[in-house]
Amino acid sequence: MKTTASFNIKLEKKLKVERMAMEVGMKIGRPVKWTEVMNVLVDHFTKDAVALIEHKEKQN
Repeated sequence: MKTTASFNIKLEKKLKVERMAMEVGMKIGRPVKWTEVMNVLVDHFTKDAVALIEHKEKQN
């Protein structure tokens, strides 16, 4: 059984995340990969994302 999955992301969105990773890396003094940023988003902000989707749907 596979333990990982891939996620297709548009290049412009990936570049946006990469820029943010570079910025935070400069602030904290170590390299930060874009995948680390994505992992933090999934691990800590999934409920917020779902709540935002639900909120936007109710507005329509």
